[in-house]
Amino acid sequence: MGSLALLILLAGAEKPKVELKANPRFATLGIGPRSAVTVMFRLSIKDAGNEDLYCPKLEWEWEDDTRATEESDCVPFEQAQKPDHEKSWSKSHQFWEPGEHTIRVRLYKGDRLIRTLETKVEVTGEATPGRFRER
Repeated sequence: MGSLALLILLAGAEKPKVELKANPRFATLGIGPRSAVTVMFRLSIKDAGNEDLYCPKLEWEWEDDTRATEESDCVPFEQAQKPDHEKSWSKSHQFWEPGEHTIRVRLYKGDRLIRTLETKVEVTGEATPGRFRER
């Protein structure tokens, strides 16, 4: 195969896509001692045949040191069909304080860190002194 034909094949190849999104990205605290805002986070991975991105272990991390780890039950990579190569996860988190909050998700293959993603959420409003917090 000539180098031009190889370049054309490679140019048409699908590339992995990894996205972390927050909804909403901008939120306002309510008024009162129990006012928090809940934000939903969605991580989407289309691995495009990249075995490192296939069925990773996830570690979610919020600025308040809250962490959550999750692993998926997936068929072996060699047996995976096209739908198995597109996966998404959702997590919600409550914010009680105004400010810009950074959220990180780490992707692992076994114990090896593959990628770290982060997104930011802007929370406006006023913190209420002595606010009740659910943890």
